Amino acid sequence: MSNGDKQKWFLLTSKSREEQRAFDNLTSQGFEVFLPKISKVIKRQGVKSVSLVPLFPNYLFINLNDSEANFNAIRSTRGVGSFVRFGLNHATIQTNLIEKIKGDVKDGESNQSLEQMLNFTSGEKVEISDGPFKGLQAIYQVKNGLERSILLINMLGQQNEVVIENQSFEKLD
Repeated sequence: MSNGDKQKWFLLTSKSREEQRAFDNLTSQGFEVFLPKISKVIKRQGVKSVSLVPLFPNYLFINLNDSEANFNAIRSTRGVGSFVRFGLNHATIQTNLIEKIKGDVKDGESNQSLEQMLNFTSGEKVEISDGPFKGLQAIYQVKNGLERSILLINMLGQQNEVVIENQSFEKLD
C-alpha cells in the first residue's frame, strides 16, 4: 500500500480503551497503522507494576492514499471511533513527525523493570499516596532495605525522617 507521495498519515480516534483492538483489526486488513506505546508505572489494588500503555489514549495513526482509501470501511472497523477532522478536512500528520515519534518511543522502550522505573535519587520530591501521611509531600532520602525508603517530611515546622514502603509514595512531576 505505498504510492509514494500520495500517502498521508491520518489521525483516528478509537472507542474507549479499544486502541489495541482497532490497531489489530486495521493491521489485519493490510493497513500501515501506528499506535505509540510507552512503559508506565500503574497502581492496581495497592500494588505498582509496569504496563505498556498508549502514548496518546484513544488515538492512533493510519497511513493512507487519500484518493484511493475507503474511509467508510476504515471507520466501520471494530475498535475504530472515527477520523479526526478540522471542519470538512481530515486531520493529517507530517511523516517526519510520525518518524520522530517512532524513534522516541523506540528509544524509551527498553523494557525497564519496576525497580528501574522507580529509581529515586536523594533530594527528589515525592508525594505519599497511602498510610497516615497520605497526601503529604516529602523529600526522598535513601533506600532502607528492598521494600522501604527513608523520606524527609516537614511536619509542625520540623523535618522528620520517616520510613515508608516503596509502594506508598510516588514521584512528583
